[in-house]
Amino acid sequence: MRRISTHAAVIVALGLLGFVPSLADGLEKTMAFDVEKPLPLPSLAGQGEPLADLTLENLFSAGWSDRWAKRPHPDGTPDLTLLRVQSNLLLQSLRTDAYLENPTSASGDKRVEYASPLIEYALNRRLMLGGFGTIQEVDKQAGGGRNGWTYGGLTRIQLIDREDASYAFNWKLTAPNRGLGDRQTLSGFALAGWHDLSPVGLSHVGVYWHVQEETLLGPRTPSARQNDLTYDLSLARTWTSPVRAIGNLSTFVEAYSKTDLDGGHRGRTVITVTPGIRGTLGRHHVLMFGVDLPVNSPRPYDELYRVTYIFSF
Repeated sequence: MRRISTHAAVIVALGLLGFVPSLADGLEKTMAFDVEKPLPLPSLAGQGEPLADLTLENLFSAGWSDRWAKRPHPDGTPDLTLLRVQSNLLLQSLRTDAYLENPTSASGDKRVEYASPLIEYALNRRLMLGGFGTIQEVDKQAGGGRNGWTYGGLTRIQLIDREDASYAFNWKLTAPNRGLGDRQTLSGFALAGWHDLSPVGLSHVGVYWHVQEETLLGPRTPSARQNDLTYDLSLARTWTSPVRAIGNLSTFVEAYSKTDLDGGHRGRTVITVTPGIRGTLGRHHVLMFGVDLPVNSPRPYDELYRVTYIFSF
């Protein structure tokens, strides 16, 4: 039954993205890339001129002394932050991620709650620093439970920033959550990207991806995992312009996988699909909702409900 519901959710998500023509046509007629006189967008470039492209060729010569600016896409496909895929662009924002997990009955857990505030601050067009904290509570089926908190930091370097593509390198370091029994520090390196698919006929659709290697640093048992690989491929379809009451209203689906590279379950891969929706209120407030649905065994949980709030400076 759960397998049927998972497949149904994926079909619904693809329909929301615009691959079901009847739904896409209806939304195109009622939502808003047909504004003749949109509200003026603020100049993020400083002098009102288009942002210069950042590329690998000018990696060491361009962007480092420029004031940070987020590239605007008033009429095209916006570059968005989603729920699970690593971000490919620099930001100045406060973000809070939260989720509620329904564990499998075999796990012995009844419910898992998680919240993580994050501050991201771009120093220029090439470099961003960030810091975060997390708190997690696990309720047991037999009663009682445990909770703990931790913290960490991240660095993001913009490799490429063009009108139709963006690439970034991410490094994230997370301290162990000792309240939950963790003893190892988690280090993750990721390459993340975005491409506008309008040139290939998919109007206002963007593809997002990342590849990340994670390493657990610290004491471990001989059979414990030390390294894993996560990878994500996501599609987002944007239905409204940024100047609407709900700006850049977008539906998306994320396919996220994690593979153990060593340890007792070397080669094991867990795959989940996350359909979701996001929108911007008042140009500064972003809300996102989604649900993680496992698609293969062993299942890490039955389902996981996500909500994210972002305030952009």
